[in-house]
Amino acid sequence: MSAFALILAAGFSSRMAPAFKPLLELPFAQGRQTPLARLCALYQSEGIRPVVIGGHRHQEVQTAAQACGADFVRNPHPEQGMLSSIKAGLAVLPENCRLFFIHPVDVPLVRRMTVSLLLEAAAQQTDDIYIPVYREQKGHPPLICGSLHSLLLAGDHPEGLRGLLQTSGRRIRSVPVADAFILHDMDDTKSYDTLCNLAPLADILSPEEAETLLLLRAVPHRGLGHARAVAALAAAFTDALMQARTGALPDQRLDSRLAMAGGLLHDICKGQAEHEKAAGHLFRSWGMERMARLVEDHRDMALPHDAPLSERELVFLADKYVHGSRPVSLEERFAQKLHIYAQDAAACVAIRGRRERAAAMARRFAMESGRDPAEMAFELLASFPGTGLTKFVKTP
Repeated sequence: MSAFALILAAGFSSRMAPAFKPLLELPFAQGRQTPLARLCALYQSEGIRPVVIGGHRHQEVQTAAQACGADFVRNPHPEQGMLSSIKAGLAVLPENCRLFFIHPVDVPLVRRMTVSLLLEAAAQQTDDIYIPVYREQKGHPPLICGSLHSLLLAGDHPEGLRGLLQTSGRRIRSVPVADAFILHDMDDTKSYDTLCNLAPLADILSPEEAETLLLLRAVPHRGLGHARAVAALAAAFTDALMQARTGALPDQRLDSRLAMAGGLLHDICKGQAEHEKAAGHLFRSWGMERMARLVEDHRDMALPHDAPLSERELVFLADKYVHGSRPVSLEERFAQKLHIYAQDAAACVAIRGRRERAAAMARRFAMESGRDPAEMAFELLASFPGTGLTKFVKTP
């Protein structure tokens, strides 16, 4: 598939002067990166060729674009607005271009999973327009069929690109995504500060995004109840541990929202072979290493004695105290498995090994937090509704 991404970086950044948006740095978990470099890497990771359109300070933008391995084209009249930059980019696209994204550089936090889902949608019908939507709010970037190339290149409309697309005669399809970052742009210094706070979270999902992803993947009712219960318990374990770690060093601080997201998504690939590993692979394919680590070992794990408990281990532990959406003891949880595989000696040995490793994790948690994890599970989940996280997390 011949696909391109027009990255619009020709504006004057007048509301942020003297700062220049395309070349400001954002503190991602993997290191500091400019919006321009971030977006070029985003599309290259999906095999899409980025074309950067510059105007104001075009020489700096060209140097940065070429350093990223992207093509560059100059808009000689950036004062004419965004549509003029789009046309400058369209003018250099080849005739065999089947699809192209239009991505303003001031929306730099969009995740790879969003680009992937838009491409999957377009693979079903490439003659439409695709807009990502997060919880009924439309965002960036639109993905447009190549057959509209000539119309957009020659056309004009008082409402710019939006007006041209709405009058194109093509169907505009909404593509639901679990990515709130499609809504966050960088218009001024205040919104830049917001993006600086959000950038370190680009490789993980919030509980709200995790809940949205479960619904988008049509996880059945029972699976939703289990995920929500594990999420609530993992968050409670995290809070208890952090209370015990008063004055902890930065590398020992935990985030209950991260534990909640991991709990929600630990069974996201349930039904697939080795579903926990499949979940890790899924998140790594979206560039989300921390999410992958949260979910890929929840079936069985051990922790070295000198390694501190993290959200990853607390998701694992919470899963062991939940059957469906109700609390169970470790003995009950593993007794069910031993009964099912009673005639398989090797399987029983493996199950007992997993039970002992879970018990060892529970002892470590109890020793450090001063709380019994089983008691916490029964206290928190005895009346858990299973149909929503209610007080634990907002639902759509």
